[in-house]
Amino acid sequence: MSRRVVIHAGFHKTGTTSVQAALAAHRAALAPAFTLQLPQGAAFRTLTRAARLWSAERRPLAMRLYRRALAHWLDGLELAPGQGLILSSEDLAGHMPGDFGISDYGAAPRLLAELARGLRRALPDADLHFVLGTRAPAPWLASLHWQQAKRHTMVEDAADFSQRMAGAVHIGPVLKTVAHATGAPVHAAPLEEQARRRLGPVEAVYDAAGLGAELRAALAPVPAANPGAPAALVSAFVALNRAQMGRAERQAAKDALLTQFRAGGTL
Repeated sequence: MSRRVVIHAGFHKTGTTSVQAALAAHRAALAPAFTLQLPQGAAFRTLTRAARLWSAERRPLAMRLYRRALAHWLDGLELAPGQGLILSSEDLAGHMPGDFGISDYGAAPRLLAELARGLRRALPDADLHFVLGTRAPAPWLASLHWQQAKRHTMVEDAADFSQRMAGAVHIGPVLKTVAHATGAPVHAAPLEEQARRRLGPVEAVYDAAGLGAELRAALAPVPAANPGAPAALVSAFVALNRAQMGRAERQAAKDALLTQFRAGGTL
């Protein structure tokens, strides 16, 4: 009998933090049927760092490091007989587009194919399913821009960023290439649809896992995590990134703006 293995590999800014928060909250209820691997633990973090590295550099050495990290993580994987596995990290697909000159998810098929190959070697009875979140282009690009405005390197305004990254929104071909490269079903999970479901975006993972209605009904919804920001706050962060100031001073100014925003103040 096969064991279900569900890989939720992003994409970035498609509700991944909410998925992971829900999985963590539901861990005990899922434990009889599934072991969870969330973005934590030294071996798994090394694996996702190696995935990001290869997505940025695409050199043989970077792929060797990724394979070594994958083998190390798999060596420590412990499942009960017949127990399934759910793993979730957007960094399994590589760096977020916009980072380090990366303009799309072109690295994802190779990275996920290597992951699938390793899982099948370690778990010969694995029935692999990939879940990849998607999002409408405009809000997705806005969310990418906000995430990167938190770092000092983002000095583009939202319009310039969206124009530069317009090619990244064509996710359909990436999904098809991942399915071909991994030889596994790929479940596209549009955030706009999944967010309306009772448990939120994690429902797509539970669909792929074949989770029954009775168990789902016993699971409590978890509030959405890592919400977006208004345009005024994003613009203020970009202005701080452009300003001539030290990193500590800039971060203190950003922290003050965030505190003001969360308290409901006018920006």
